[in-house]
Amino acid sequence: MAAGTDDLTPREKWNRRYREPGPRPLAAGPSGWLAENRSVLSGRPPGRALDVACGRGRNAVFLAQLGFEVDAVDVSDVAIEALAAAAVDLGLGIDARRMDLEREPLPAERYDVIVQFDYLQRDLFGPLARALRPGGCLIVETFTRAHVEELGNSFDPRYLLHRNELLLAFVGLHLLVRHYREGVVERAGRPMALASIIAERHPDQ
Repeated sequence: MAAGTDDLTPREKWNRRYREPGPRPLAAGPSGWLAENRSVLSGRPPGRALDVACGRGRNAVFLAQLGFEVDAVDVSDVAIEALAAAAVDLGLGIDARRMDLEREPLPAERYDVIVQFDYLQRDLFGPLARALRPGGCLIVETFTRAHVEELGNSFDPRYLLHRNELLLAFVGLHLLVRHYREGVVERAGRPMALASIIAERHPDQ
């Protein structure tokens, strides 16, 4: 009998998922919140970017196409191997590597842009902020409790944000005007309850 999902390590769980057919990174297009706020990225000089829990790498590809040198990390070696191969095929500057974010630390003051989508690890909030260079930009979006409580979806409650939790998680950063949102939005043709933020580290910090 095959092991149930609860019996798998995170690496095994995500490897199983990414072995299933899915769209290639270029075909998938970036996350909606990232695409909607492209001007935030295109208005700054390209530098080094980090895609946290990158999965198949659609956001890493988007950042690389904007001229960023991208580090893309994920616990799944299946996802990372596929993204690394796609980056070579597309001729993009993406360094895709497997990383266990629950065990391996992020480097301090390394990145001009950090993106994290559909992933919640609360003890990573501080390290994400510290991994930004002065003037760097953090873009995060993930699910809230309303995804279950209002929309009736099945989701592990440990990985759902409380009301205003994302807003309060990065109080040491500068919230860009009109770049916090929390509520139900349309994603991939269906409603999802999400919190989304874009914040900057002050250049003098």
